[in-house]
Amino acid sequence: MTNKEIKTLSSFYKTRIESLDLAIEATGSTNQTTTVDILGQMRREYQFKLGALFCKKEYMITFKGGGWNTIQAYSDEDALYKAKTKYDGEHTKVQKVYLSTPDAKEAAMNLFH
Repeated sequence: MTNKEIKTLSSFYKTRIESLDLAIEATGSTNQTTTVDILGQMRREYQFKLGALFCKKEYMITFKGGGWNTIQAYSDEDALYKAKTKYDGEHTKVQKVYLSTPDAKEAAMNLFH
């Protein structure tokens, strides 16, 4: 996910959380506990998604000429910057970075067998 996408989603989630807070406040005064419970659950889900945007994620790195590694980063741009800073040199060049998945990691590990 790019920094721009993170910023956009972050703004969207914050707006939804604020809207749910207002709906909970307005509904709470009418003693509709089921509605308040549902709105509360929705708020918690958005709060979780918002927090997840700012957690480090594992990215796979591929190198020109072959090879791979992993790196922890917050966004696609952060991962590419960190990968190039750490690994680009005379004999290695970062080709691309992408969000790691269990399947991608397993496929890369199978290259060792």
